[in-house]
Amino acid sequence: MLTAIQVQQQRRRPLPSLQQQYDEYILQRIENFKNGLSRHELMALGNEALAEMNAAREAQLTLTEMLMADEVDKLISRRLKLESYKKWSRKIKNLRAAQRAPMRWGLDPNGPLAKILPRLEPGDTAIVLGPDAEPVAGLLAAHEVHVTFLGDDMTHVDQVESRINDETLGHYCTTYVAPLGHFPCGVPDQVHIVVVDTRTLEGQTAANRRAVLETLMARTLPGGLHLIFPSKHALAPEAYLTHYGEWIREPGESRGRQPARSLGILLSRPPEPPGARPSAEAGSPAIPASRDVPA
Repeated sequence: MLTAIQVQQQRRRPLPSLQQQYDEYILQRIENFKNGLSRHELMALGNEALAEMNAAREAQLTLTEMLMADEVDKLISRRLKLESYKKWSRKIKNLRAAQRAPMRWGLDPNGPLAKILPRLEPGDTAIVLGPDAEPVAGLLAAHEVHVTFLGDDMTHVDQVESRINDETLGHYCTTYVAPLGHFPCGVPDQVHIVVVDTRTLEGQTAANRRAVLETLMARTLPGGLHLIFPSKHALAPEAYLTHYGEWIREPGESRGRQPARSLGILLSRPPEPPGARPSAEAGSPAIPASRDVPA
């Protein structure tokens, strides 16, 4: 993630090429299709692929398996009627531009998160917690941020995963079902951005809230950001400012604007002073969730 000075200097990581994005799109669609098949259906598809193979019967088993896997993927591509790279590339630029607009996700374009979108870079990482923060996960994924979404309700997490996949952003978002404060294996130890909604926090005891926020702070890189996202019928995000000590509150809504409700607060972890030793990998050890489902 860029600092404000780096934004002015246009010091950015190179964007993934369209060909790389297309390959990821095809792979994601094929894997999603496979995940929806029963073992019997998958074996039947393998038999169909084997019948279409022209490889010699005496070919080595390993080569045969590789050829069959490729043939199965080709069959799935035809069955899904996946578009060619040329056709896909013509429309993806307009789609990505639309997905990067906060209003597409029902987010206020004057909110605090919109202010830091120019600082995002492909490959940045984020943890998003809570059902009301779902739109933020989609917006970040549209900016090629690798998002980990955590929720404690299987049905809702499935809905999040479904929408992300429908938007062809599945490569950028992994979902888990886990109680608040539990971080399944695979959740990054350190991230650039953390987003948590106030409804999720309000449902906890004061001690649990503090423990969760402190763990998330420890998992945030120096200079990283926390967005406390507002929920209806919950405490205002400002109620959690006391947990953040020396963290810096970033500018929020546009000047002169007086919103009827809070659009959230954005806080940044102070950067490490020059010459300081690099931070050790932060965060408490991952606590196995009673049930977690990666996307």
